[in-house]
Amino acid sequence: MKYRRHGLLASTLLALSVMATACHSGEPSAEESAASSSSSEIANAKVVTHVMESKPDDPHILFRSGPPLTGSIPAGTTVNNKTTAQPFDGVPKVGAIFFSVGGVVSAHYCTGSVVHSASGNLIATAGHCVYDKLFGGWNNHIVFVPGYHDGIAPYGEWVATTAYVDNYWVAKEDPDVDIAFLKVRKVGGGPETLESLTGADRFSEGPGYTNTISVASYPLTASRPVGCSGTTKKYSGTQIKLDCDGLPDGASGSPFIASGDRLVGVLGGYQKGGNTPATSYSIYFSHRIAKIYQATAGS
Repeated sequence: MKYRRHGLLASTLLALSVMATACHSGEPSAEESAASSSSSEIANAKVVTHVMESKPDDPHILFRSGPPLTGSIPAGTTVNNKTTAQPFDGVPKVGAIFFSVGGVVSAHYCTGSVVHSASGNLIATAGHCVYDKLFGGWNNHIVFVPGYHDGIAPYGEWVATTAYVDNYWVAKEDPDVDIAFLKVRKVGGGPETLESLTGADRFSEGPGYTNTISVASYPLTASRPVGCSGTTKKYSGTQIKLDCDGLPDGASGSPFIASGDRLVGVLGGYQKGGNTPATSYSIYFSHRIAKIYQATAGS
């Protein structure tokens, strides 16, 4: 099947010059399964701060205003011990990530979530949703729509202004640091912060490899998200794994939310999230990943 973690059909992505991901196939080698950042890489780890817009320039918006549809993330449907994500109305703090072309907001291709910050205007997603060498590097035209449903943006539209990633993601797209934090601003302005409207998850450093979590994801072209619950397990020293079928194209960046609204992962990492709809991966939130989050202080 098509690579489910990131995007539209390859031809569409190429035509629009937006982000996409390469696909890896087959089972991981022993080296991949045991992979972890070397001490030299950790010592050389730095946070890259990338300005995504030189000046505020609101895109043309194709969304309607309207009420939110809120509810809890579903557990999914389970048949013969196999859990499958199911559609639901959505939650305020999780939304679809759209790209804009020529100043016009177009299709959504990834998922993001609001993360607690001093400014109240921070989201998290996968690193490959923001930077991908295959398609020219930085995607500088990202619009986040929290609680998106049916063409409606109930909490407004939010333009990404600054990205924070690990330098090893920019240098070599290291799967162990596949995460990005994005500072955002509201299209049209206003006194509210994003977090004041939607709530937020709290970044959790060193959460352990086993957590009962919920995941909400926006399938490509879908008007509403899908969700499921499950238990993560250790895949390697730097990766965790979740078995939940039906997390589709567009799921990259989906939050792994544990009890207490703790953000313990984002869909990405090994195979940029996985190459089948049944198994998903996230990087482990080590101290190295926490350094990226900490660099957003005040953002």
